[in-house]
Amino acid sequence: MRAILFGLGLALTTTSAVASVEQAFEPLRVSPIRTGERADTNRPEQSLLQIPRYDVTCEGTAVRPTYAEDLRIETTRFGSGKGDVVLNFNVDETGRTRDIRPSSTRPHRASGEILIPSTPPTDQEQAALAAWRFSDSPRRDCSLTIRYAAKPLAEADRNDLLRYFAVTRTRGPVRDAVADRLAGPEANCGGERRGGRPPLTVSYPDYRIGQRPPPGGRAWTVVRWGVNADGRAVDVETLGSSGDRALDAETRRAVSETVVQSGTPLRGCVANFFRAGDRLPAPDMPERADDPLQNCPDDVRARFQTRRGSDLFPTAFRERGIEGWALVRFDLATWGQVGNVEVIDAQPAAAFGDSGRRMVQSGRAEPSHRAGVRCVVPIRYKMPTNPIDGEAMGIATSADNAAD
Repeated sequence: MRAILFGLGLALTTTSAVASVEQAFEPLRVSPIRTGERADTNRPEQSLLQIPRYDVTCEGTAVRPTYAEDLRIETTRFGSGKGDVVLNFNVDETGRTRDIRPSSTRPHRASGEILIPSTPPTDQEQAALAAWRFSDSPRRDCSLTIRYAAKPLAEADRNDLLRYFAVTRTRGPVRDAVADRLAGPEANCGGERRGGRPPLTVSYPDYRIGQRPPPGGRAWTVVRWGVNADGRAVDVETLGSSGDRALDAETRRAVSETVVQSGTPLRGCVANFFRAGDRLPAPDMPERADDPLQNCPDDVRARFQTRRGSDLFPTAFRERGIEGWALVRFDLATWGQVGNVEVIDAQPAAAFGDSGRRMVQSGRAEPSHRAGVRCVVPIRYKMPTNPIDGEAMGIATSADNAAD
């Protein structure tokens, strides 16, 4: 079987011209109720943290995972909150989750509770569930319901701040405000890292020490420290972590051995570190049954071309080293246009099918007198077998099976 493999840095991009049309609008009027200086709507203090809580059921019975990580804390502006997220899934005989799909049903709430419309799951939520483990027995008809409770940033406790800082791992004003809160009222380090001081000696944690998380999983730790006049770290402490004590200790050691340029002593430097488990291979791709309606000539595999690039690998899964695949069916017109694109199956989560659909929809073929009906292309999302070797991650389409 021949395969086409492409890696990082090879994505093709296209641009399109956007026509602008001048239109006349009536000038905006200032509300008479609002007077004085305009309010600053971009202040991070006005953000709401969306704190997730979850329930898991299988065949209507509540179950608990044997391994689960903290879910990301989202942020919103002003509004009441984020709607519930519901994911359906199954568990295989090894305890691994698969068949992760957004639920088409609305979540139930007790009488008298306000029901916020459900929110489509993000790739982050699907990827987190793909890393969870359950007891080693197959389970069917499982459901993960994530409920978000809105909390103003000013009212967030340390545990909320740590989870946002280490698990959500975004950049921007909200993260800076969270870093300032974690740094403490007497801090002058400027939030994260080394207060802008050039490093003279940098020590990194040895992530091989201790037990790594399961494949696809991640452990995190947040550390705070000061810097004396000689540029050496002092008062190094762990503010919080996911419970990986070996990682906590190794991170404290690395920070303690890091030396920066001398100067005014600093207080309240904070940073988060994480270590990931091994890559999580995709489930086996099953054999496909014969399709009596298929009429896909052999020359399709030579004519059909898709856009290729690492941006098609779902980011949340790539960050965790979780591999996947998608089987995508499509028709191909004689003039080379793709149509009737449909995902047959995708594992371990629907996100790979969504990416595969976009990939095939972007494809084209050279014109021919023969059309293709119900052609199938397998798309495999592969991580490097050894990241240290520098092998590029990529997406492979099994060219020999493109016309199956």
